[in-house]
Amino acid sequence: MVRRARSPFPLVLALFVPLLLVLSACTPSITLAELDRRVHATALPTFDRWWRGEQAAAHRVSRATVDRWVATSSARLDADAARRRAWDVSTDLCSFAPNAGPAFDFRVPCIRHDFAWRNLRRLDRQAGGGINTRARRQAANRRFLTDLESTCAARPFLQRTACRGIAAAYFRAVSLLT
Repeated sequence: MVRRARSPFPLVLALFVPLLLVLSACTPSITLAELDRRVHATALPTFDRWWRGEQAAAHRVSRATVDRWVATSSARLDADAARRRAWDVSTDLCSFAPNAGPAFDFRVPCIRHDFAWRNLRRLDRQAGGGINTRARRQAANRRFLTDLESTCAARPFLQRTACRGIAAAYFRAVSLLT
């Protein structure tokens, strides 16, 4: 009697399908409620730690590398790898405005503002509309102003005064886009 060799396909399928299901379950889907929590109900330092971890995972680098990019190589933070995650964690920091100066450092507020706007657009595309509304963008802009002002609060008096003036100008600029 000649034995025919069995195909390894059923065994491979039996092993990899459950693994694929488990791995896909580990990727959380993004929701409007979760976006609102991350943007509006999370303290800025907590958001910053989470975001840097997401950037590090997206690029497969250490947090120290992400810290260095935030300080010196912001273009790396706006790469496709950061857009391919469940959340779009890409950023161009403060776009065309200065990220920091002698009286201010707005990098983290700009990161969270980019996160809010970019993920509103992503959720809107996924839902087929109705998510990226003017009211939600304005709420993100108000959070941006609160974040800007919170970074000013720790500054010495003269710097704090200048910082708040710059924060108001940044807020007006993003409000024009709403």
